[in-house]
Amino acid sequence: MDNKKTPNFLRDDSLVYLALNTFTILVLLINGMYIYAAAAALILAIIAAVAFRRQLQREKDLKKYIIDYTKNIENLSVNSFYYSPIPISIIGPFGQIFWFNKKFKELVGDEIDNIENIDEFIRGFPVKTMADNREGTINSVEIADSGKTFNIMYYSLEEGRFGEGISYVCYWNENTAFANLKAKYNDERPVAMLVQIDNYDEISEKLDKGEKSAMTAEVEKILNRYASEMNGFVLRYDTARFLMMIENGFLESLESRKFSMLEDVKALKGAGDFNFTLSVGTGVLAKNLTQLLEYAKGALDVALGRGGDQAVVKRINSVKFYGGKSKAVEKRTKVKARIISYALRQIMDQSSNVIIMGHRVGDMDSLGASIGLYAMARSRGKKAYIVLNTVNHALKNMYERMKHEESHYLDALISTETAMNMIDQNTLVVVLDTHRPSYTEAPELLTKVDKIVLIDHHRRSEEYIENPLLDYIEPYASSTCELISELVQYMEDHIKLTKFEADALLAGIVLDTNSFTFKTGVRTFEAASFLRRNNADTTDVKELFNESLESMKRKTEIIERSEIVFDDAAVSYIDEISEDSNVIAAQGADELLTIKDIKMSFVLVRNKDYINISARSTGPINVQVIMESLGGGGHLNMAGAQIPTHDMDEAKYKLIEAISHYKKENKEE
Repeated sequence: MDNKKTPNFLRDDSLVYLALNTFTILVLLINGMYIYAAAAALILAIIAAVAFRRQLQREKDLKKYIIDYTKNIENLSVNSFYYSPIPISIIGPFGQIFWFNKKFKELVGDEIDNIENIDEFIRGFPVKTMADNREGTINSVEIADSGKTFNIMYYSLEEGRFGEGISYVCYWNENTAFANLKAKYNDERPVAMLVQIDNYDEISEKLDKGEKSAMTAEVEKILNRYASEMNGFVLRYDTARFLMMIENGFLESLESRKFSMLEDVKALKGAGDFNFTLSVGTGVLAKNLTQLLEYAKGALDVALGRGGDQAVVKRINSVKFYGGKSKAVEKRTKVKARIISYALRQIMDQSSNVIIMGHRVGDMDSLGASIGLYAMARSRGKKAYIVLNTVNHALKNMYERMKHEESHYLDALISTETAMNMIDQNTLVVVLDTHRPSYTEAPELLTKVDKIVLIDHHRRSEEYIENPLLDYIEPYASSTCELISELVQYMEDHIKLTKFEADALLAGIVLDTNSFTFKTGVRTFEAASFLRRNNADTTDVKELFNESLESMKRKTEIIERSEIVFDDAAVSYIDEISEDSNVIAAQGADELLTIKDIKMSFVLVRNKDYINISARSTGPINVQVIMESLGGGGHLNMAGAQIPTHDMDEAKYKLIEAISHYKKENKEE
């Protein structure tokens, strides 16, 4: 039964009287009783007047009733908000606190009366998030000193309700128990670390059996000490390989110490002052143990691909690097080169054609290696092509020689569009002198073919060509041309390089070693010796690097513009956009290293859409790490990066910040 009653002033009974009088008048008129009808009409007029007056009073009473009712509702709402068991606050568009309830005051304390902005007790409160989305939830907001965590549900009020702009009602729902449980779960999640003594074979040859065992035992002892500190364990599963399991809660501390176990192991000295170095692959926050081990394996591959003596931490969406201060150790055995050469020969034989490409903005190393690989494919009777969209300043001299001495190569040089039309299901794509898909001459090719071979000498970065059929990354090598020269020797006995091909390969080695001064090992000279036996001529190679007088003047300008920062770093720039700017910048960076007491040099050069940086070092400082912090990469003593800006001062500021950060991290200040 509905017990709700309508207020008396809303009840209107005048319509009943009006209807009765109207009916009476009609009856009297029908019966010819006009006098009585007139009297009834008068009465009707009186009733209408009274009804109109009562209607005015009714509207007045209704308005008063609504106002009183609304006040009661508002009082009820305010009381329910103020005494709500959930903390509630109203804040402005810049974090101003307009209102809060009793529970919120209990949460914050009496000092809330003296606080004007929410940022005063919750640093970095995400007001901008609320402005971008006027209704939603902000998760896991922790109030300092309270040990409590809240999810904040909020919605916006009409503009101008509390001062200027939009204000927000915030409901603070505590989820401390869940947050603590989540934190405990994350802290106790397993972390897999695959540890390898990456120069074990090389050092073992120089130690007697007893000393080798003693040093290996000391390495295991160091690893066990670290593992016990992090509630973990170490399992040695091979001569120089270990599995370490720790709890995730300790990983942050290990990262903050830059995986100090790397330095602890290097401090172990054997006879002849030899020492071991470690490579550590760490898998974190995987869905299951199988994926965790895959992460660790992938991270270890990256660490080894970057030359060893470093730790790599792989999470689902990120890869971080620690260490890597030592130069990559040159391998003394050529067994791997022989195996790779044989495998490449087999893959070529099973392919319909071979498409070769280096990195965009090619140089002598990428084109020289491409020419060497072209010769290998030709020896297997395969149609081969080199993707080269533009002949830049660095390649002009080699291109001119190609036209005069080996004109058939001109037919092998193709554009990306032509290459896309040539591919089929058995096409082999060989990527040289880079392992980053975005850096290749034709990235779209990689998505259209299944057979990819990767040959590179750069230390491996986070971006990497996925699932190559064969990869040969050797950061100890001076250049990709050195690697190709070795592969040529094991491809077939009857392969005969032409003089132009031998010169092209030697030119790549000369470029990346700066005429045999950087990253030059025994294998480098052996490769050069092989090329010399194939009629490579150092004088002709030198002519490939000949420059115009204008280029020489621009290099002089680089030196004149240079400034010394941190006492040992030279920084200069080229502000004009030209075809040969990048080449001159690299050469200028080499020249700056000849200045006394300069350990590293950087030359910034303006390009159309970005500012490029060429970085060089004499060895003690790892410019690769500095460039990686700016999104680039390379080698310990030769690297580069691209800054997406048109502002030279901004790019220079970012570079100096990166150098400063590197020095602080490595305590070189």
